[in-house]
Amino acid sequence: MKLFWLKNKVLIAAMCAVLVLGVVFWGGLNLFAQGSMQDRYIRTAQAEAEATDTPAPPGSEGAEPAQPTPVPTSDPQTEKAEEARVEAYMRELRFASIIPRIDNIVPFDSKTWAQGDDPEPELQTKVFEQVKALYMTLFNWDIDTKDLLVAAYVDTAGYRDDILRITDGKNTHVCVLLKKDLSPLAISTIRYVPQKAATPKQDAAKVAQLLGTQVNESKAVQDRGGSRGRVNQSSYSVALADGRYVQLAYTENGLMGVKVHPDEYSMEESVCFQADIRRNSQVVHLVAPENFEQGDIHNIAEGDMSVDQVTWLYRTFLSAANGRAAERRDAEGKSMEELDYNLKDWDITYFLDKSGYRENFYRINNDFVHMDIAAKSGYIVRAECNELYNPDDGLKLIDIDYDHMGGPEYEAYMHHVIDTVFGPDSYDFIGVNAVYDGNYCTMDADMKDGCTYEFGFAGGRLMYVEHYLYGLDGIPGWFADNLYVNTITGEEFYQAH
Repeated sequence: MKLFWLKNKVLIAAMCAVLVLGVVFWGGLNLFAQGSMQDRYIRTAQAEAEATDTPAPPGSEGAEPAQPTPVPTSDPQTEKAEEARVEAYMRELRFASIIPRIDNIVPFDSKTWAQGDDPEPELQTKVFEQVKALYMTLFNWDIDTKDLLVAAYVDTAGYRDDILRITDGKNTHVCVLLKKDLSPLAISTIRYVPQKAATPKQDAAKVAQLLGTQVNESKAVQDRGGSRGRVNQSSYSVALADGRYVQLAYTENGLMGVKVHPDEYSMEESVCFQADIRRNSQVVHLVAPENFEQGDIHNIAEGDMSVDQVTWLYRTFLSAANGRAAERRDAEGKSMEELDYNLKDWDITYFLDKSGYRENFYRINNDFVHMDIAAKSGYIVRAECNELYNPDDGLKLIDIDYDHMGGPEYEAYMHHVIDTVFGPDSYDFIGVNAVYDGNYCTMDADMKDGCTYEFGFAGGRLMYVEHYLYGLDGIPGWFADNLYVNTITGEEFYQAH
């Protein structure tokens, strides 16, 4: 699809405008939902009084005119049900991961955690004492340890230290500690006490003392943004003297969450382990960047398809997608020179893979297609097509109106092309992906080998073909284009974009 987008910048701009409006709309709804929940959070009368400026008495200078007391019109039962719904939503939003979120940033969530053996009673006692001390120090909250539940987790991939996850029976908070020294990694709660102002530097100093270090006074507190709805949220990060960072999240300036990051890169992505860094270009690299050189088309490597085999695959594809050459010439009154599927010597090039992670491939470039074909497996890596269409009855899509795009005619065309090129038993599913913007349609073919081909149409004409190795995930083309390595840990991983 990337090839198609590059040719349709105006379309992309229009789509982006619609997406921005959608984000604003749904973002407003999300803030409302979070605001509803956070109005429900536990507050104290004293804290409310301290956090709110005392209004001037009616009639005094600068005072607002006296207003009648509003009469509640909402149904208390309805409000209670809505509060319960939003509370469940907020718990799911923050606590669904093993390591909880503390704000609206969505960090990478490793799927390699597995629950380990329950901690020994002696360790549990130490854990509960540590959690009680943490909540008192950071939140001034005398937590009841009788309600606490603790579970151990281990990283089956071996790149992360063992952790302990502690929560209460009501699931109002989650605390994660490193098992080896019981130091805090993440603390998130749905309880807060409003304050006049957030105090990230002072709060970070408390965390630093717990970690046996101090705040790095040479680095400023970083404002990581927030949101404004019925309640205000904000988050900050503070550098520590030992190179770690503390992230702090507030609601109405009341502390609600703390995270400890091993370095600045981890802080930027809001993760607690370097192994979870997934986006920073200083840390995350392609395992094998693309590296091809032109080969000798008269000296094909062992195991690769011959030029004749590739030519047959190309002609088969073009005859299915664009109709047989003779029929197209008759239908459009074109000459042999204008419409000929035979490849000229300069139309086909052979490339050798030097990365070790891809195949050699053939590139065909002429007036009909710009196509790359994997030399061993024979799959179409990618193809940019020049408005191909089949004029045969039942396969001609250029007369199908927008309301019927993606329907039986499109499915018949897809079946015809896939059956002809790869065989009738080569796929599990063919169907529509999207119909959009009055003229465009994408169709998918899920192949039995696990890959997916996406065909993109404009006005019933085939514009591109993209190949995805694992469904419509990641970058189309070569698998190695989605294979990355965390250079700190050495872990390789498949990254969807």
